Amino acid sequence: MRSISTREFEGMKIEEAFKALGSSPEGLSEEEARKRLAVYGFNEVPEKKENPALAYLRRYWGPLPWLMEAAIAVSYAAGRLFETEVMLFLLVLNATLGFAHERSSKRVVELLRKQLRVEVSVRRDGKWRVVDARELVPGDVVLLRLGSAVPADVKVFEGRLLVDQSALTGESLPVEVGEGGVAYAGSIVRGGEAKCLVVNTGARTFFGRTVELVKQAKARSQQERVILAFTRYMMVAGIAALLIALPVALAEGWPPARMLDLAVTILMGAVPVALPAVLTIMQAYAALELSRRGVLVTRLSAAEDAGTVSVACFDKTGTLTENKLQVVEVKPFGFSERDVLLFASLAASEGAPDPIDEAVLRRAREAGVDRGSCRIESYTPFDPHIKRSEAVAVCGGKRVRVAMGEPRTIVGLCGAGGEEAGKVLKEVEEASRRGLRTLAVAVGEDEGGMRVAGLLHLLDPPRRDSAELLAKLRELGVRPVMLTGDNALVAREVARMAGVGERVVSVKELRERGASLEEVVDGVDGLAEVFPEDKFNVVKAFQSRGHVVAMTGDGVNDAPALSQAEVGIAVAGATDAAKAAASMVLLEEGLKPIVDAVTVGRVMHERALTWVLNKAAKTLQTVVVVLAGMLWLRRLALEPYQMALLLAANDFLTMSISTDNARPSKRPARWDMKPVAALSAVLAAAMSVPPLLALAVSLGSGMGWERATAAVLLSLIYTSQFRLLMVRERGWLWSSKPSRAVLLSIAGTFAAFTALALAGVLMPRFSAKDVLEILGISSTCLLAEPVKVRLAAKLGLRA
Repeated sequence: MRSISTREFEGMKIEEAFKALGSSPEGLSEEEARKRLAVYGFNEVPEKKENPALAYLRRYWGPLPWLMEAAIAVSYAAGRLFETEVMLFLLVLNATLGFAHERSSKRVVELLRKQLRVEVSVRRDGKWRVVDARELVPGDVVLLRLGSAVPADVKVFEGRLLVDQSALTGESLPVEVGEGGVAYAGSIVRGGEAKCLVVNTGARTFFGRTVELVKQAKARSQQERVILAFTRYMMVAGIAALLIALPVALAEGWPPARMLDLAVTILMGAVPVALPAVLTIMQAYAALELSRRGVLVTRLSAAEDAGTVSVACFDKTGTLTENKLQVVEVKPFGFSERDVLLFASLAASEGAPDPIDEAVLRRAREAGVDRGSCRIESYTPFDPHIKRSEAVAVCGGKRVRVAMGEPRTIVGLCGAGGEEAGKVLKEVEEASRRGLRTLAVAVGEDEGGMRVAGLLHLLDPPRRDSAELLAKLRELGVRPVMLTGDNALVAREVARMAGVGERVVSVKELRERGASLEEVVDGVDGLAEVFPEDKFNVVKAFQSRGHVVAMTGDGVNDAPALSQAEVGIAVAGATDAAKAAASMVLLEEGLKPIVDAVTVGRVMHERALTWVLNKAAKTLQTVVVVLAGMLWLRRLALEPYQMALLLAANDFLTMSISTDNARPSKRPARWDMKPVAALSAVLAAAMSVPPLLALAVSLGSGMGWERATAAVLLSLIYTSQFRLLMVRERGWLWSSKPSRAVLLSIAGTFAAFTALALAGVLMPRFSAKDVLEILGISSTCLLAEPVKVRLAAKLGLRA
C-alpha cells in the first residue's frame, strides 16, 4: 500500500480515502488490523533512546564531576596513588549510583504513564470496542466526542467536530471540522461528535507525533534549583577558605605539591558528591509512595510541588460530595408520599444513565413503591428545552398523565397561580436555602388538566470524611476553597455542611458588579456559579496574591487552569485533555488523595532540608577545622585521603535520609536560605570543637602528627553521625524515631571506622581506650542540642 500524506488525504473525497486505505465505514477486521500493525508499527513516535553507555559516561561530565576529577588529577600528579584510588572509587560510585537510580526512576514514570494512556472507541469486526490508541492503524474507524484527544490524523466521514489545534498550530480559536475534513493528531475535541477514518499514525502524522498525555518536565524542579544554588554557596565558602589558607602555606614555605594537597582537601570537602543520587532517590520514592495512595504523578517533581501548596481549589461534586444524588425529602400536596413517588417513578427512565432518574427510582424502591403496577403507554424523556419529562400510564384501570421537572415549569404547566403557586415556590426557595435541589411532580387525567402532586428534594450529600480531611488540610496550612456551578444559596449550604465555611461568593454576581476576583479571593471559602472557563482566572487571582495553587479538574475546559496551577490535579474519571494538562491524576474520588499528596510533598521537603543542613554544616565544619589547623599549627590537619574517607562516611552513607521518617510541616514548604545558613553555621561551629579538641589531646599526649590527624578524622566521622541525628529532627533529637535505613547507616559507619582504627587499616592503629576517648570527646557536640532546638524554632525551621 503506497504511503499517502495527510495533506493528500485532505484533498480526497471520503469514498476515495476509504478506497485508498482498503477500508469502509464498518472499519477493519481484527485480523486485518493485526497485519497492518505489523506493517505500520504502533501509533506512536519512537522516542530517541540514549545509548546506556553514553548516558553513564555523561555522569562524568559536569561541574561536580569536574571538581572530583581535578582533585584526582592533582593527587595523581603529587604521587599520592592511594588517595587517587579512593577518590576515583568515590567518583565511580557516585556515577554508578546516580545512573542506576535515574534508570530506576525513569522506569517508575514510564510505568505510571502506561496507566494514563489514551483509549479510543474503534470499530472492529463490525462492533465498537475500546482499545489503546497506540494500537490504531490506518484504515481504522474511530468515534470521537467532546473531551477526546485526537489520537491520529483522521478524516471525518459522519458528524462534525470543533477541534482545538492550539497546541499544534498556535491558533487560539477552535476549528470546525465537518465531513471530509481532517483533524490532526494531538488536537483536542472541544465540541461535537463524529465518526472518523484514521489516515495516518505515528511518525507519519502531519505533525510527526501522536498525542502525548503525560507531561515530562525536563526542567529542574524548584527544590533541585535551590539545592544546587546552595551548593554553589558552599563552594564559595571552600574557595574563601583556600584564599585564607594558601597565603599561610606560602609564608611557611610549603612546596607546590603540599599546597596542592591543601587545595584538594578543602575543595573535596565542599563538593556535594551525592547530590544527584539523593535528589533522584527522593523524587522516585515519593512518586512510588503516591502511586500506592491512588495518585499517579506525570513528572517526578510533582510530589515536591504538592508540598508547597498554600491554596487548594476543588470541585464540589465528587470531591467534597459523593457525586450521587439522593431524594432526601418528599413534600406532597394533597397526595401521599407513596403516590408522589409512584408518579415520579413513572416519569423517570429506568436504565438510562441519568443521576436524577436513578435517585428517584432508588427512593421509590426503598419506599416499596412498585411502578410495575402501572402500564406505561408513552414516555417522553427529559428535554432541556421544556425542562421536564412526561409519561402516560394506566394505573388501576385509570389513564393518567404525569410530569416531572423544574418547579416553575411544572407550576406553569399546571396553570397554577395565586396561593397555590406561591405555596409551591416558597417551599422550593426554603429548600434551596438548605442546599437542596427540587423537582416538582404533576399528575392529571390524560388530555385533561394537571395539578402539582408534590416536590422531591434532592441532595448530593457531602462525603463522610470531608470535614475530617478539610481539617487535616488546614492543619497542614493549606486553605481549601470550594468551586461549584451551583447558585450561591446551594453552594453556601453545601460548604457549611461539608465544613468548608460559609463565605461563598458568586462569580456571576462579581462580573455583574464589575468587581475582580483578586479583590475577594483572600476572604472566601467558596466560589459559586463558576464555569469551567472561570477556573483559569481563579488560579491567576490566587497566584497574584502570592499563593501556590492546586486546582482540580475533569473536563476539556479545565485544561488551561490545570496547566496554570502549580499543581494541576485531574480527578478520577477526567477527560484525556484534563489528564494531559495535569501534573497528578487521581484514581480515587474525594479529598483523601489530595491530602496524601500534600503530606508526601511536605515529608519530602523535610528530608531534603535535613540533607541540606547536614551537608552545609559538614562543609563549614571541615573548613573551620582545616583553617584552624593552618592558623594555629601551620599544618594540614586533614590529608586528602582522609577527606575522601570522610566523604564516604558523610555524603554517601547519609543518602539514607532520602527514606527517613519525617513529620510533614504544618505550613507550605518554602526554601529560605538565610535561616538554613544560620542554623548550619551554628551547628558547624559547635561541631568543630570536638575534632580540634581531639587534635589538642592527641598532640598533648605525645602522639605523632600522623596519629593526631587520624584522631581528627575519627572525630569528624563520629560527629557526622551525631550531627545527622540532630539535624533530622529540628525539635529534640528523640522526638521521632529514625528510619531503619538511617539507623543502619549510622550504626554501620560507627562500626566500620571503629574497626578500621582498631585494626590500623587506612590509619595508624588505635587502642580501644584511645577510640573510646575520641568517641567521648566527639559526643560533646550533643551539648549543642538545646541551642539547635531554640534556634530552629526562632528561625521557623521546626516542622
